[in-house]
Amino acid sequence: MGAYRFPQEDTPVLRRDNVAVLGGGNVAMDAARTALRLGAKNVYLVYRRSREEMPARLEEVHHAEEEGVQFRLLNAPVEILATKDGWVRALKVQRCELGEPDEKGRRRPVPIEGAYEELPVEIVIEAIGNGPNPLIGKTTEGLKTTRHGTLVVDEATMMTTRRGVFAGGDIVAGASTVILAMGHGRKAAAALDAYLRSEAAEKSLATSGEPAILPG
Repeated sequence: MGAYRFPQEDTPVLRRDNVAVLGGGNVAMDAARTALRLGAKNVYLVYRRSREEMPARLEEVHHAEEEGVQFRLLNAPVEILATKDGWVRALKVQRCELGEPDEKGRRRPVPIEGAYEELPVEIVIEAIGNGPNPLIGKTTEGLKTTRHGTLVVDEATMMTTRRGVFAGGDIVAGASTVILAMGHGRKAAAALDAYLRSEAAEKSLATSGEPAILPG
């Protein structure tokens, strides 16, 4: 949206010397690297587990380190501290140690009592997960969702439980990759083409008694 050209473009982007990014996934790496490219002097990636538990791809972590992102591992964010006029002045973190594995097999972070530190930053970016907009299922009749809020689809066609509505990408699979979304798109496009042709044929038979002859 042209944010990198602000103020020539309307989309604002804050530039500060010291930035903290919360999270350990691919989006966190993107945010941290982008902050550096926008001119930040110090970018801290704050993650409450160790490197081995990071969900980000190994190459993403490697590139972030190469570009100068400072990893603050086994640090849990506790509080964002503000100046008198409401601007961020620091991030309070608590050091952790790894405990027993959770239900996904990753070791749980256990806070170390009294082990606090303040990182002097002017911006804090949260990159700790995402989820589908709950309005989708509530405002559109016929769309069935999973317990996670993602849409239920026919995996062969990507059609939702509402006839004629197709979906793919994160709204179906949850947080995933662009490559998977592209695959869903290709599959849905082929199924949508077949669906529209069958719809046209049905309408032709209903109105004229003759099947429609479609190009292609």
